[in-house]
Amino acid sequence: MKRALVFVVLIVLVAGGGIFAYRKAFKSPSVEILESARVELGSIRGVLVETGILKPQVGAVVKIGARITGTVVSMKVKIGDEVKAGQLIALIDDRELRRNIERQKAALESARWTLNQVELTFPQRIKEAEANHRYARVSYEREQKLMERDFTTGDALDRARSQFQALEANVKRLRDEYRTQLQISSARVEELEAQLKQLEVSLSYTQIHAPIDGVVSDVTIQEGETIVTGLQVANLVTILDTTRLEMWIYVDETNIGRVEVDQDVEFYVDTFPDRTFTGRIQRVHPQPINRDNIVYYLAIVQLTPRDAEVLKPEMTTHVRIIYEQKDNVLTAPNAALKFEEGRQVAYVVVGENKVEKAEIRSGVRGEERTEIKAGLKAGDMVATKIILPPSNKP
Repeated sequence: MKRALVFVVLIVLVAGGGIFAYRKAFKSPSVEILESARVELGSIRGVLVETGILKPQVGAVVKIGARITGTVVSMKVKIGDEVKAGQLIALIDDRELRRNIERQKAALESARWTLNQVELTFPQRIKEAEANHRYARVSYEREQKLMERDFTTGDALDRARSQFQALEANVKRLRDEYRTQLQISSARVEELEAQLKQLEVSLSYTQIHAPIDGVVSDVTIQEGETIVTGLQVANLVTILDTTRLEMWIYVDETNIGRVEVDQDVEFYVDTFPDRTFTGRIQRVHPQPINRDNIVYYLAIVQLTPRDAEVLKPEMTTHVRIIYEQKDNVLTAPNAALKFEEGRQVAYVVVGENKVEKAEIRSGVRGEERTEIKAGLKAGDMVATKIILPPSNKP
């Protein structure tokens, strides 16, 4: 009897322990709060995170060419050299041009001498012809008066008339010839002067000067090589003004509506990850750009000379465009905001591993915190990392 009673007690204990172990192993899951943060007043910025690239401004890259055919006799710069505006950077052989200029000067001097002779001799010849013409007029008039009194013959009167008319025609001819020769000689001098100026301009092309301050970024020809100009100018040297850079920000079409001129931007480059550069949007290009089947619009930021001295063209930039900023507003960490069944909610901590779901209305979303317009109050603790029971998971 005792043995049977002990056996029954053992069975009850084993069954009770099994039930306890089962309940222990398969108990209903509960909420577990891993991290939480406080809802508080503060400042918040609406930020668009985009990618950009550094480019030289228009006019900051100048390709210097040659407008004349010839051999490069001196190249005075190499890649990386700093140059100043007006500095001589290359020389092209100018010997043939100089000989042509000397010949042109001699021809011009001859033409000027001819013009001078025309200006000196023709007025004197016209003056003499006019004097003879006046004398012939007097003689003709005298013969006319003598003829009226029958003191001369008709032949004498005819000769006087003929002489007067011939000298009158000679004066007219000399005057016309003077005008013609003066025009021809003057035109010849002007033509030769223009040709000389053109040769002198061509001579200036043999000296290549830097048009801007900057750094030599490319040299395409060396001493001894021959330049042959044609329809296009032959490029010799490229100069980059490193202080004139701008940033092209590729803004996604979904964000371009929030981007405007004069908005502040912050950016960094991979080579200086701990340094933040700042700027302001100068303009937004209306023409879209398609990259990898995604539509972008360019927002342009002009860099300060100080920043441009540190950065280099074609660097990739990581950009934050600040499109809105608010101060003294209620904010919560971005991680505290959840979406469940189309609603925005947060879990307010009310005790150890105890939460209450609150439906909220948010405003500006910053990089770390979001503006809370309704549903929470300052001082609330909200869960930022939480494990929910399977039935409560969104």
